[in-house]
Amino acid sequence: MRQRAHVFAFFLLVAIGAASKSAPAANLTVNCDNKETIHKAVKLLASANPQGPNRITVSGSCRENILIQSMDRLTLITKKGASITDRSNGSLAVLDIEDSHSVTVQGFTINGGSSGVLCNTTSVCYLTGNTIQDGAGTGVGVFADSHAVLESNLIQNNGSRGATVNDRSRMASSNDVFQGNGAQGVAVISGAYFGASNSSFLNNLVGLEAFLNSTVRVNGGTISGSVCASPTPFCGDGVVLLGGAQASFANMTITANGGSGIHLEDGSFAVFFGTTVTGSLSGTDVECAPQFPITRFVAGTGGITNCVEPASNSKLKDVE
Repeated sequence: MRQRAHVFAFFLLVAIGAASKSAPAANLTVNCDNKETIHKAVKLLASANPQGPNRITVSGSCRENILIQSMDRLTLITKKGASITDRSNGSLAVLDIEDSHSVTVQGFTINGGSSGVLCNTTSVCYLTGNTIQDGAGTGVGVFADSHAVLESNLIQNNGSRGATVNDRSRMASSNDVFQGNGAQGVAVISGAYFGASNSSFLNNLVGLEAFLNSTVRVNGGTISGSVCASPTPFCGDGVVLLGGAQASFANMTITANGGSGIHLEDGSFAVFFGTTVTGSLSGTDVECAPQFPITRFVAGTGGITNCVEPASNSKLKDVE
């Protein structure tokens, strides 16, 4: 096995050397079923060509934890449905991206870990067509001024949140499904931003939550089936907005959640365009707590609400 690893490393180095002489990129292949590892390929590229562009095409069932640090323009891709499974017994992220830009992860099944994927320390990450599941904590974590773009991923059955966007970070989601996670489908915290187009939040403890001056912009998709598996605050709510969070909901369906469809408090703001909020099992579809929340166009949701949008008392001044 050791001899095979040395042979693999040799061929990787030859490939990198050839790429550096004849092409701007290194294109490597890793077959985990032949005891090759993504970790070793990443380490070699980090030494030889950290600025990229580099591409690693992966096949087989990989069991490892991978750190990508201070690398740019790196693509990890599979054409045959490769998987990466935690080998740290839940103590490390399966894929940890730190201080790296334009890192693309496409087509993998990522299993377990303390997190499935971390995008951290001002990184820029692109996740496309992956299944990220069964992590002990959050499925996808975006922290410390990082930026993640997600497209057509399935993020499911993680022990905590499906995704966490924190510390002024940004996440853009398109056609993703966040389902069956043990806490929020997505949590947006501490000045962070989350924008989604046609993504769905299904059967999580809470569908979508934003707090501490964070911003949410959601267009299309569904938030439904939020369930209260334990007596925790806001469990079963479709959307929770706290601490000055701001949100807009356009062309969405928010329905059949175990608590409220949307709960607002602490100076939060929500506006609705062509969105239906109905069928909440608590009896209130859009719920405003007493701590000064604000809504606009809530009447158009078609649901039951206690939110009040007072008419203006101002009068037009006569023109002299």
